[in-house]
Amino acid sequence: MSKPDPNRIAEAYLARKGRAKTAGEVIFKKDMSNDANAWAFGNTGPSERKILQDFNYSPRNMKPLAKVLRSTLAGLGHVLSAYQTFAKIKSARVSPDGNLGGKGYIQKIQDMRKQYMNVVEALSALSDTLYDETNAPHWAAISRQEDAEDRAEVADLIQDAEQIRDDPQEWAEEQMEEEFDEEASKQKKTASQVAHRWMRRHS
Repeated sequence: MSKPDPNRIAEAYLARKGRAKTAGEVIFKKDMSNDANAWAFGNTGPSERKILQDFNYSPRNMKPLAKVLRSTLAGLGHVLSAYQTFAKIKSARVSPDGNLGGKGYIQKIQDMRKQYMNVVEALSALSDTLYDETNAPHWAAISRQEDAEDRAEVADLIQDAEQIRDDPQEWAEEQMEEEFDEEASKQKKTASQVAHRWMRRHS
């Protein structure tokens, strides 16, 4: 009776475990495509914190947090706008096979909708955490000896973030409209200047 080949046994074991084997390297892959608990939804933190009373909550250190909060809310608004538009697109009108992309960047349209929701959920959770932090009592009790300019800049950033937070999608769409209007105005002005120069040359 011949002895079993250890290489075949190893290959059969790896195949049962769903691992791909390539040129001396074992690659572990986990298929997350059908996981309802996708990366944006599954990580919940603790319900409370133990705050050190003598920690220096300076407005100078809060400024970058306020900037991140504003940028995160702005990103959330643009992603919400993109998702709403993308969700309304009928797959059959833009793709013959239900996919988009090419050359290594191919995704199913159905999966892309889920990924947009992932991004929305992730940005929403991040902005909620940052908002709670920047509005927490430990930042409100800042020293009066801090620079007034720093306090004013932080207050402006927080106020701007508050306005975006009221309706991030509407804010993003208004921003895009303003950019398009500004670009159209520049193009119109440029075209008018070109026409004016042409008329002067040929008059």
